[in-house]
Amino acid sequence: MTFLRWPARTAAALLTAGLLMVTAVPARAHVHVHSEDEVKPGAKDVRMTFHVPNEKDDARTVGVWIEAPKGVRGMRAEQVKGWTAQQQAPGGGSGTVGWSGGAISGEDGADFVVHIDRVPTGVDALTFAARQQYDDGEVVSWDQSAEEGKPEPEHPAPVLSLTGASHAESAPHAGEGLGSARTAAIVCGAVVLLTAAALPVLRSVARRRKAVSR
Repeated sequence: MTFLRWPARTAAALLTAGLLMVTAVPARAHVHVHSEDEVKPGAKDVRMTFHVPNEKDDARTVGVWIEAPKGVRGMRAEQVKGWTAQQQAPGGGSGTVGWSGGAISGEDGADFVVHIDRVPTGVDALTFAARQQYDDGEVVSWDQSAEEGKPEPEHPAPVLSLTGASHAESAPHAGEGLGSARTAAIVCGAVVLLTAAALPVLRSVARRRKAVSR
């Protein structure tokens, strides 16, 4: 008798698993930084990209500011279509660069490129601080440090590793993370719908087999 009931039980298990997978999909990404080239301590003329996703459903991102850590020299903002790059470098050292005049809406994201003349020595990572301004007046600061053994903070600072491999190789690009999340949600949703549709059929097959066995 147990064998005859397996289709319904299997369908129910698949349905439960599909629902768990859907709820496990991450909903948001964070500001990330990566470089297409290897960046080592003391490197010169470094180009890096900050990916900034819009994280509010009811507001648009209208300003982005990047502050470099101490020791970074000559940071400059690259022009981005639809945005106006602004340079602010107090003391000629670390400083801040930013972009305004554009907008990121919905679940979209945008890439902002910065150049630095020289990376400091004696460090294995560069921890930046990013500020994201919304058109509703809110400013979100991405400057929280991640601590080993503890959950990721709500607004982690973008970090570029300097161990011979870019941060992009050790962590997914923000845009790719959102795309993967959407794809996973669609696939899981399809599994749930198909399983739910097949459940009555499987139960009917089980009942017919049970009747024949009698």
